[in-house]
Amino acid sequence: MTLVVTTGQPHLSNWIGREAEPVLPSSVAAAVRLALHMGWTPTAAGSAFHVEQSAGFTLSP
Repeated sequence: MTLVVTTGQPHLSNWIGREAEPVLPSSVAAAVRLALHMGWTPTAAGSAFHVEQSAGFTLSP
């Protein structure tokens, strides 16, 4: 099962001019731990498992 994490960070190649920083391995590890806690089973078949971490994210600079 694929894990999809939505963050509050603009993508490095964003076209709206927002300053962006790379996603760090520690952030990826934390998202994986959270998803596992929420019931994500990486070896299971099925639709993508979504974790929403973009609370408060806005597109305006």
